[in-house]
Amino acid sequence: MDTLILASKSLRRREILDQLGIPFIVCTVEIDETAHYRKTVRSSVMNVSRKKAGEVASGFTSGLVLGVDTVVSFNGRVLGKPENEKQARGFLRMLNGNRHEVLSGITVCNAGTGLARSDCSVSTVQFARMSKDEIEAYIEGGEWADKAGAYAIQGRAALYIRQIEGSYYNIVGLPVEKLYTLLRGFEYFRSDGNYLPARS
Repeated sequence: MDTLILASKSLRRREILDQLGIPFIVCTVEIDETAHYRKTVRSSVMNVSRKKAGEVASGFTSGLVLGVDTVVSFNGRVLGKPENEKQARGFLRMLNGNRHEVLSGITVCNAGTGLARSDCSVSTVQFARMSKDEIEAYIEGGEWADKAGAYAIQGRAALYIRQIEGSYYNIVGLPVEKLYTLLRGFEYFRSDGNYLPARS
């Protein structure tokens, strides 16, 4: 099978791929994500994921490159990774007791041919009502850092999630259902879901 190249420094995405047993290598890429935003959140995350995958693919002659962009959207406003505690606190106050969406654009690009396929996963999250003290304790714990929307559903924030609709793994940062479909399109898996033998 083609080598899977993860165009991300996200530890959460690495952990998910490890859990799935998918072998991969990492090649990080730094782009100005806001420069590639479009009119809608859906088109924006898909465009950024394509840009990430394309940038990394240009440095390889073979392999499948995986690019992903995940954002939190509340009332049409994109909540990215907070720059500091003040911004993280503001994000949590907005989400507190409310529903919001988590969107991930995902792209798989064949570095050898340039062929790329993209998709988007959307999940809805209902936050329970957090007290002021609970918000402050969460901020002090530091889990908000480097997290879109200032929270990690796979961490302590799970205590305050009342309900989710859609893919849990999308909220973590890698929609595995979409990944599987895209990789199947590149014949990365056999029809029974097992990996193809490594190509020589």
